[in-house]
Formats: sequence, structure tokens, C-alpha cells
Amino acid sequence: VAMAAAVTKFAVVSLKEFAVFEKGMLEVFTLLPGVSKREMGKMTADVLKLSRTMGLLTTDIVPALYQAISAGVPKENVIKFMRVASKAAIAGVTTLETAVDGLTSVINAYGKENMTAKKAADIMFTTVRLGKTTFEELAASLYNVTPVAAAVGISFEDVTAAIAALTAQGVPTAQATTQIRSAILSLTAPSEKARKIAKLLGLDFEKLTAILAQPGGCD
Repeated sequence: VAMAAAVTKFAVVSLKEFAVFEKGMLEVFTLLPGVSKREMGKMTADVLKLSRTMGLLTTDIVPALYQAISAGVPKENVIKFMRVASKAAIAGVTTLETAVDGLTSVINAYGKENMTAKKAADIMFTTVRLGKTTFEELAASLYNVTPVAAAVGISFEDVTAAIAALTAQGVPTAQATTQIRSAILSLTAPSEKARKIAKLLGLDFEKLTAILAQPGGCD
């Protein structure tokens, strides 16, 4: 009787979980107008497979999948992206949604043609290793600096090297990204007072900006 009751309870819980999963996937599909039933079936199967292989709950994967597609990850590449994000979340001891947020921030800033999820994750983990920060702290703070850095041609490697150097000295990650952003803006859009001081020192902001935009310009 006890065994039968346990089986019944498991079946009820499983049905409830599947209903939540189905509802979540339907919400994901609302972001993909024109998606075919065949594509829906394949994506659903891929999510279930990802859940099994990575040991993650579908209740964690589906909201992160919604977030990834909302951030512009194409449906043709989204499962591959989610696999990289899952590995990053597990290795970085953070949530999948946090990993997705951090990776998409970097990719959107530098462009899909210049930055892959794997490259972004590798650079972020190098920063964690060299600085005093965590993957979660990086993911939550990069949005503050990457758009500005990318706009003036400063590489993600150079940005994260600066973050590693500052955090290694005890500067909190969020404050480090703010300082780097301010430094970039002060060089690219200096105040009149800053220009006068620079002139007295023999510095040319336009030349500095041109140097920054070159490969290795921040070295």
C-alpha cells in the first residue's frame, strides 16, 4: 500500500512538473513567430536532453532559454548557446539565468561575428582566475562597461584584464567596471577642463582615442 501511494504521489508530481514545463515552452514559442510544430518538437526534445546531460532542472532551463531568445540568440543556435551557458553556470557556481545574462551582454556588445559564447565564457573565467571576483559578479556588472568599450574599439580581453587588475587590489567588481567605464568616457568625451589640463601636459585626446581603438591599444 505504501509503495502504491508513493508511486501515485510521484506520478502526480511528475504530471505537475510536466505541465509547468509545457507552459514554459509555450511561452518560449511566443518569441518565435512562425515556428513550425516540427521545430517546437525538436526544441522541446533538445531542452529535455540538455536537462538530462547537464543535470539541470527544466524549471531552470526554460526561463533561461526564454531570456536567451529575448536577448537575441537565434533559435538555430540557442541550444548550443544554452549548453555553453549551462557549463558556465555550473563551473561558476551561479544560476543559469545569471550566466545567460552575462554571456548575452558581452555578445550583444561586441557582435555575434566577433564574440562567441564559448570565447566570452573562457575570458570571464580567466578574469575570475586572475582577479578577486566571481563569475556571478562579472555577469552582473559587465553591462556597465562592455557597450562603451566595444563602441571605441577596446577589446573584451583588455576590459577584463583591467577588471582583474583592479579586483586583485581589492576593488569590488561593480565598482571596477564603473571606474573603467568612467576612464573610457573621460578619454573619448573629455570635459573642457580636462582638455586644458591635457594640453598643458602635452596630451592629445584624439590621438589617445585612436591608440585605444588599435589592437593592443590598452597595453
